[in-house]
Amino acid sequence: MFKIEKKFSFPMGHRLSKHEGCCSNIHGHNFIVMVGVKSKTLDSNDMVIDFSKLKDLVQPLMDMYDHSTTLNECDLEKFGKPLVDLGMKVNILTDGDPTAEHLSKEIYDLVKQELLREYPWVEIDYITVYENENSKATYTE
Repeated sequence: MFKIEKKFSFPMGHRLSKHEGCCSNIHGHNFIVMVGVKSKTLDSNDMVIDFSKLKDLVQPLMDMYDHSTTLNECDLEKFGKPLVDLGMKVNILTDGDPTAEHLSKEIYDLVKQELLREYPWVEIDYITVYENENSKATYTE
C-alpha cells in the first residue's frame, strides 16, 4: 500500500456549547489538517495522486471553514443567525459541537466523497485536525 499526506491550514472560530469552561465562548484557532490518502497501485506518473491534484480537490473544502465561525446546530438561533445577519461566514454542524474530533470526521466524509467521484483508485486513509501544535484528533475508518 502506498500512502501520502498533505497539510492544509485555516483560521476558524468555533464555540463548544457542551463545554463547561472557557471554550463555551466563541474563540478561534489556526487549524491544521493533515489529509492522508492511500492506493494499492500508482498512477501513470508513478504517484498515488499528484500533490497538486490532491490540493485542488481538498482546498475548496478547507475554504468552507476558512475565516468562518462553526457552531453546533443548537447555536443556530442564538449565535448563527445574528452572525449571518452581520455578513459573517457561518457553518453549522448537525451532529454535535465543532470539536477537533467532529471536524476530523466531517472533513473525512467530504474528502472521501470527492475522491470517489474524481479518483476512485485513491482511498482516504485518515484526517488529522490539529487545534494547536499540542492537540490533535484523528478520524479513520
